[in-house]
Amino acid sequence: MLSNKKIIITGASSGIGEAAVIDAINEGAQVVAIGRNQEKLEALSEKTKCHFLVGDLTDPNECKRMVDESAILMDGVTSLVNCAGVLKGGAVGTATVDNLNFNLTNNVQSVWSMMEHTIPYLKLNDDGTSIVNISSVNGLQSFGGVAAYCASKAAVDMLSRCSAIDLAPFKIRVNSICPGVVQTNLQKTGGLNEEAYAGFLERSMTVTHPLAISRGEIAQPQDVANLITFLVSDKSKWITGDNIKIDGGRSAMGAR
Repeated sequence: MLSNKKIIITGASSGIGEAAVIDAINEGAQVVAIGRNQEKLEALSEKTKCHFLVGDLTDPNECKRMVDESAILMDGVTSLVNCAGVLKGGAVGTATVDNLNFNLTNNVQSVWSMMEHTIPYLKLNDDGTSIVNISSVNGLQSFGGVAAYCASKAAVDMLSRCSAIDLAPFKIRVNSICPGVVQTNLQKTGGLNEEAYAGFLERSMTVTHPLAISRGEIAQPQDVANLITFLVSDKSKWITGDNIKIDGGRSAMGAR
């Protein structure tokens, strides 16, 4: 399904990004996997034969370097998938501006920079180019204790919609994906210990995610990777400017 695609995927050393790399390779794409963990990227490359680059996406100069090197490795770029992201909690009234800056720099500035430097390469293609940004249900619905994170994901959603309009004349599609709870390390790297994380998953399966309640399981990175693959493929050639939920009914359930 992706045999004609040359894809840059960020956040590729774990979680959704790693699953997206594996799925894209299995569907015939060329992929450059980007992340910070060289050991994990080396293992992923050994497993899938993808290219990989190590760098810090919060540095715009590093973003340019990695995009330019990706274009050399694949002899062009047709698609960008921004999976890299962080979560640093903090309630308004307690959290400082450092919390805001951390979430915005990692979740929004990095997406902007990767798009900025990839778009010139996408414009060189006649058709079938796309950008997929991984956002969150938190960008669409308010939650306590994570204001800066929610704001950063709302920014990713709006950036994606505005970009879809600006880039449509060049046949470049832009969409964001808004997952609910997916079983990754995001919450643990954001501060939850093992016990708290187990409780978080249990609540997702018993209270907040209708499909998780009925299935008795949590969404996995592969479930999101399936949607990424579809949005990168030519089968979705008329889909642009959407913030697509994959949240097991979380946002339909509302606050609980």
